[in-house]
Formats: sequence, structure tokens, C-alpha cells
Amino acid sequence: MVEIVANVNDNEWNRFLLTQSDATIYHTPEWRTFLEKTFSYKPHYLFATDESGQLTGLLPLFLVKSRITGNRLSAVPFSHQCGCLGDDTAYNALIDEAFALTKKCHTEILEIKDLINSHNFQGRNEFCTHMLELSQNPEMIWKNVHRNARRNVKKSKEIGIQVESSSNHDDVKDFYEINAITKHKLGVPCHPLRFYINLFSTLSAYVRLFISRLDGEMIGAGIMEYYKDQVIFGYSAANPEYLQLRPYYAFIWASIEDACLAGYRTYDFGRTSYDNSGLIQFKRKWGTLERELYYSYYPSSSQSIVTDRSTSLYRLENSIIRTMPMSAYKVFSNSVFSSFG
Repeated sequence: MVEIVANVNDNEWNRFLLTQSDATIYHTPEWRTFLEKTFSYKPHYLFATDESGQLTGLLPLFLVKSRITGNRLSAVPFSHQCGCLGDDTAYNALIDEAFALTKKCHTEILEIKDLINSHNFQGRNEFCTHMLELSQNPEMIWKNVHRNARRNVKKSKEIGIQVESSSNHDDVKDFYEINAITKHKLGVPCHPLRFYINLFSTLSAYVRLFISRLDGEMIGAGIMEYYKDQVIFGYSAANPEYLQLRPYYAFIWASIEDACLAGYRTYDFGRTSYDNSGLIQFKRKWGTLERELYYSYYPSSSQSIVTDRSTSLYRLENSIIRTMPMSAYKVFSNSVFSSFG
């Protein structure tokens, strides 16, 4: 007999995650707190317990209300993979409960960022990720990095770029500023400042900022997320004026080397849309293996919430955003960003 409950003790929750090979940082209680604090999403977490009250399954869900992308239950916003955990009995009970919850919340879509084997769902492969198997000897990884990437790492060192790791509040604010510059240039909304501030305050044990500096100035940086034996390359940005100095190559290699020496086993370069061929080629340079990401949608007739970048409308939106003054752009981003998790 499986019982579905809405809350469990955080310690029990974390102990359960340690037993689940597919558990990620996005399944943790800290990630729930982070999203609640940042976007005021309403959580609808489903926990399965057995006859003895033992936790046997988890499906984390948030209710996302948006006039832009529609109302949906999502597992979970701002993750690139987060599925249902548990044995078969718990898994099936959790999915059934999610169907009922979708109707109860009057939402158009139930989105689970994993492949659900059910005829009620439509599985879509609109993204991929790139995985790097790590070694405790970074030289073993270096040998498989494309010569172009190795050359750019060496160039960044010769120029004098220094890489450091930080969780300092001022450094996080500086990262927000160069990320805003980067995204504004691309013509897309940027993460609000509170996103990064809350990420580091709520998940301080799981995140680090790797910074490429030139003469003390941050010219590029990336946020890495750590959970169990995996590192996820979460967010990155660089000052467009310094791209020729290869700041991305500098901090990425430093973070890979650090992960190897710390004993992590995999380095996930994060989600990439298939229409972003340039970014896919960049991630392949590091000796990665490409892996398909499947997301599941109920009902199966649901329209994709992924933006088609090839349309004239998308290009028009980009051009409008790029013409916004930076102050207006930041206000705009703050108002719409929660829709896109």
C-alpha cells in the first residue's frame, strides 16, 4: 500500500536521495527553498511512503503561472533534468497523483523533465547535454580535449588571465552584471540578481563561482553545481569586450581540473537546444559525449513551450530587446524571467 504525502522531514528526504542513482541537485529540499524564495512558485511536492511510513518515492512539482508560457506543473523549473524517483510501485502511484493534481490545479500542462513511459505523455527530445567522464588525473582528460580548446586555454594563461573560485557576495553581483551584458547582446531576458544571490545563500554547499580575471577585473565566470559525484556547468557569462582573450576556456578548464582532483566522476556541460549548433560544437571540443534529453508532457497533445529560434517573430523579439536601455532591460527581465524555467 502506497500513501502519497505532501511533506516529509528534510533529513529523511536527503537520506532517500542518497539511495537514488538518478537523484540530482534539483530534487533536494534546498532547490525547493531556492525556487520558492526566488520566484514565489507554489510547490506541490509528492512523496510516496510504504506501510511502515518509509519514504519510497518523490516527484517534485511546482505550479508555474504565466501569461507568456501558460500555466503548468513542472518538475522542476530551472533544471535540465529532473524526473520521478522511486521503485515501480511508488513511481506509478506518484504519476497517477500528478495527473489528479493537474486537474485539481486547472493547469494546461504537466511537464516532467525526464522520459516517462506512459501513453498519456508525449516525450520530446528538444535538447541535449554533453557529459565528460572525469579522472583523478587531469592530464588524462587534457589529452582528449580538442587541440583548438587546448590552444585557447594556453593562450588565456599566456595573456595573464588568472582563475579563482569564489562565493563572495560582491563577486556574485559582478557576475550578474556581465551576464546581463551578455544576454542583452543576445536579445534574451537575463536572470534576475535575486536568482544568483538566493542560489548562493540557499545552496551554498552545492555551488561555486569560477572567475577569469585580468588585472583583477572579472572578464568571465561560470557557476558550477555539485551534487554527489557530479558537477553541472550551470551558468556562465563573459564581458563581450574580452572574448578574444578566451575567458571561457580559462575558467572551464580550471573547473574541470578542480573537479578531477576533488574526485568527482562526471562533468555535465548543461542543456543545449539543438538549434544552437555553435554551442554544441563548443561543448564537443572538451572530449564530451552527447546525450539526448527527453522531456515528457501531459496531455500528449500539449504544445511545446520551447521557443523556435528560427522564426521571424523570435528574431524580431531579439532585436527589440537589444534596443532596450540596460535599466529598462533589467526591469523587463525581472518581470518575465519566471515564465521560462
